[in-house]
Amino acid sequence: MLLRRCVPFAAALFLLLPTGEVRAQSDQDRAVARSLATQGAEAFTSGRFEESIDLLGRAEAVVHAPTHLLLIARAQMRLGRFVAAKETYLKIVREELPPTAPSPFKKAQQDAREELAAVDPRIASLRIALEGAAGRKIVVKLNGQPVAEALLGVHRPIDPGNYVVTVVPPGLSPIEQALTLGDGERKELKIPVPESPAMAPSPDGSGQGQGTWSGGPGEVPPVGPPGSPERKTNVLMLGGGIAAAALGLGGIVVGSVFLAKGGATQQEANDLSAANRCESPSGVGASCGPLVQNRIKRLDADAASHQTTGTVNLITGGVLLAGGATLIVLELTSKPEPSSSAWIAPYVTPTGLGVRGAF
Repeated sequence: MLLRRCVPFAAALFLLLPTGEVRAQSDQDRAVARSLATQGAEAFTSGRFEESIDLLGRAEAVVHAPTHLLLIARAQMRLGRFVAAKETYLKIVREELPPTAPSPFKKAQQDAREELAAVDPRIASLRIALEGAAGRKIVVKLNGQPVAEALLGVHRPIDPGNYVVTVVPPGLSPIEQALTLGDGERKELKIPVPESPAMAPSPDGSGQGQGTWSGGPGEVPPVGPPGSPERKTNVLMLGGGIAAAALGLGGIVVGSVFLAKGGATQQEANDLSAANRCESPSGVGASCGPLVQNRIKRLDADAASHQTTGTVNLITGGVLLAGGATLIVLELTSKPEPSSSAWIAPYVTPTGLGVRGAF
């Protein structure tokens, strides 16, 4: 449910006032900016916040006005882009307006100063720390966007929401980890990075020998064909499969609980809205005041957070359960062939996984 806070049209008219002599613009520039600002204000009132930011940004590019920036900041707040909203508010607050500035500009600056105080408590903080990555070129992405090396190991302001951190060590498959940040939440994410793959040389130095792919620091499993005494190390494969399946089942249970909680919270919000006629066709009910609207908005946000957490847990749990079942089946159904001169087998250790064999 999207709770819209309507902006009085009279307030939007501030965008139509002349900009004075802040810059030397032509009449045509002012007319274009006025038209774009009007469209942006209408889009904001209709809840089309992305469109509103685009239109008002274009108007600001033609003619500067604090009123443009104020409405952009409010639209960013509605979209949950608190970091960007704070920067926009700061631009307004830090501007030195001349004594002759239009009163709407002065009011926009005062409103920005008051609204800015409510932004910081909603900005989350995230620290991404890589363990075992010293001296290595490792690519880190956040929701598909590269993370600068200078931002690793330190807390950075970030908008609340769902994220996927991807770590790509050289020569290894990407490591992905999902997380959810709530309003004002401070979280630290530590990701162990396994060693890069290495090939053990053959006794004759030809390089055609036994290959080792280590999934963990310093882990080199015993080399031997399936059926040899070293075959007992694959007991860890069975144990790893059971552990992964158990974790997956737990993730599914937790996900189901969060989805149920999200549904109940959403129903509470809907019931509160209906009881106070907040969505009445004839207009907002008399009992639907700011306190009720804020309560509904909080319930909506909580419901969305619970449902997102539930979905992430269900997906992660399903993947772990399927992976664990696969490991168990592979181990229980594997048939060693000692007479074969070439062999390959997966392995799992407490610090990683990989394959070993002789070629």
